[in-house]
Amino acid sequence: MNNEIVETLYEEIKSAGYSLEEIVSGDIIPTDDIKRKVEQLVSLDKNFYSNLLHQIVSEDFSEEEAKKLWFEIIDHKWKISQQLGRNVGIRVATLDYLENIKKIIKLPKIIEEDEFIKTVRLATIDVLTGVYNRIYLFNIVRQKIKQKQQFSFALLDLDGFKKYNDKEGHQAGDVILQEFAATLKLKFNDEEKYLIGRYGGDEFIVVLFNIGKRQAQQILDEFRQEVERQFASVGITVSIGVCEYSNSDDTDAKDLDELIEKTDELLYRVKEFGGNHVFRFRTIFFNYVPENNYKPKEVAVVGDFNNWDRKKGLMQYLPQENRWFKKMLIKPGTYRYKFLIDTNIWIADKTAKYFADDGFGGQCSVITVYEK
Repeated sequence: MNNEIVETLYEEIKSAGYSLEEIVSGDIIPTDDIKRKVEQLVSLDKNFYSNLLHQIVSEDFSEEEAKKLWFEIIDHKWKISQQLGRNVGIRVATLDYLENIKKIIKLPKIIEEDEFIKTVRLATIDVLTGVYNRIYLFNIVRQKIKQKQQFSFALLDLDGFKKYNDKEGHQAGDVILQEFAATLKLKFNDEEKYLIGRYGGDEFIVVLFNIGKRQAQQILDEFRQEVERQFASVGITVSIGVCEYSNSDDTDAKDLDELIEKTDELLYRVKEFGGNHVFRFRTIFFNYVPENNYKPKEVAVVGDFNNWDRKKGLMQYLPQENRWFKKMLIKPGTYRYKFLIDTNIWIADKTAKYFADDGFGGQCSVITVYEK
């Protein structure tokens, strides 16, 4: 909805015969009505300043960088206007500042306003589904990470879509994608809380701001059930993996690349479970207490959950408590594991509820990590 309002405001300002950059720079004084529309546009368009600079010099900047540059340009414009004794237009000031002072552009190309409005839409919106494209969405996510703001990041994949698309044809498949996107918009229609976009193909993304992964899983599961009901006649369901970013040690991932990697890993696990689920990582605590006064130099917890990799399972020794400790993020499933002492002694976790044959005449501990 915000995007539609933004596009309409751009059109209305242009149709009234005004140049947006000249209004924002103070080169011209608009009517009160246009002034209000510009103020509304600045508040709604999350890429306002980056779009503004792109229109003038056809260069891409992050919104934060563009806003900083814009006010530097306004200051530069005022200074050279004072020196020359006449108003220097905003385009001249922008080109001079970015090309000659900052030396960050070469051979700038000015975009016509009609093309600019098209560019604004294409730069942010997936043409087929009408939700944000992944480039725009990823930029917002990077900003939130830079601001250390908590959010949950979900990757959604349509179960049964390829089969339906192959059987009914690409046009019918496109309709399904459009209907699914419309369902997303209805559920996540508050851009202060959520951001939705298309990752590619039949994969979509939902970002839930200031929401932890446990609550996000509940919200997304409600959506999953709605999809199951709405698309029952065509056999389409949705698989979802959700991770959490936060400025703490408990974060699932530290940057966007890791978020994508981890949610994709969860999504693959959902598919292994038959699809139509929402999975998140669970935090599991492992403890090992040495026996018979033995003092290990190294202890690792290794199992199916970390491919029996000793380095990935290295535990921390807590001398005051005389125990070894490891906190791990593990996706849903049932796993065998053991403690590896000093790289060559294998011991089952005696505190485990379940055990299984390790295939070498001994026992493995077994842990089940639940979906919710």
